[in-house]
Amino acid sequence: MQLHLWTGLAVGLYIVLLSVTGSLSVLRPDVHRWFVPRSVAVEGTRLTGDALQDAVRNTYPLYEVTNVFERRRPDSPVMVTLQRDGETVERLFDPYALRDLGLTYPPITEAMEWVVDLHDNLLADTTGRIVNGVGALLFLMLAITGAIVWWPGVNRVRHSLVPGKPAKSARFARRLHNALGIWILALALIWAVTAVYFSFPDPFEWTIDYFDADLTDARRPADWLVRFLVNVHFGRSWGMTVKWVWVALGLVPAVLFVTGGITWWARVVRRQRAGAAIADRPGEPSVALADEGVRN
Repeated sequence: MQLHLWTGLAVGLYIVLLSVTGSLSVLRPDVHRWFVPRSVAVEGTRLTGDALQDAVRNTYPLYEVTNVFERRRPDSPVMVTLQRDGETVERLFDPYALRDLGLTYPPITEAMEWVVDLHDNLLADTTGRIVNGVGALLFLMLAITGAIVWWPGVNRVRHSLVPGKPAKSARFARRLHNALGIWILALALIWAVTAVYFSFPDPFEWTIDYFDADLTDARRPADWLVRFLVNVHFGRSWGMTVKWVWVALGLVPAVLFVTGGITWWARVVRRQRAGAAIADRPGEPSVALADEGVRN
């Protein structure tokens, strides 16, 4: 109980950060698809070569055109590199309609890349990735100890799987914390283990190689499992519905931190204050102890 409590308090804000950024990161490919045109309507004549260069210069008269990159697919937009006052800009251009399609990397995609870097590396490259690995180990320990603390006994398992009627009380927060934690336990374990793998892949690779009977071939016995777990971590391989579900589930650890904090405040801090109040006024009952949120 104490190990789970203090681990949660120690890494709680870190978990909230990874929870929110992880949820947003699930939509990374879709944000790029939604806001960056990947194709153009194949209508009329597609300009190429010098004619395309002239059309680009006419479209961006205030810029110096330093590069025009034509792709092989007929429905692909042209990538244009422009320069002005020492600043370089990359934009997309429709070679059929001869019009600008916007930035190659609009602000929202750059913001998404920043969120992904924050989630993966804490904006600190290799050092941040190592810190994330340690945090993942602590999160793994938090999930395991949480399952141990949750176990109510065989006769009360069904009762502990639901939070009960919503109420504005610490008791409901505790029941919600317990129910959400156990329902998401399997996914939380996968998130933790794969996060450790991303930060410290060598022990996993050595283990897989150890059980590989033939190191000379391209197939390894557990590669399929690693791919499956990584796909589960990101939730990106089973369509848009699953992605939105993963976005919601990714926020559950943040909810667990909030409900766990409420439970800790009611069980520890409020009781200590109530005890101190009784000690200061011997013989007087404390109303605080009667609060439903303080009770188990």
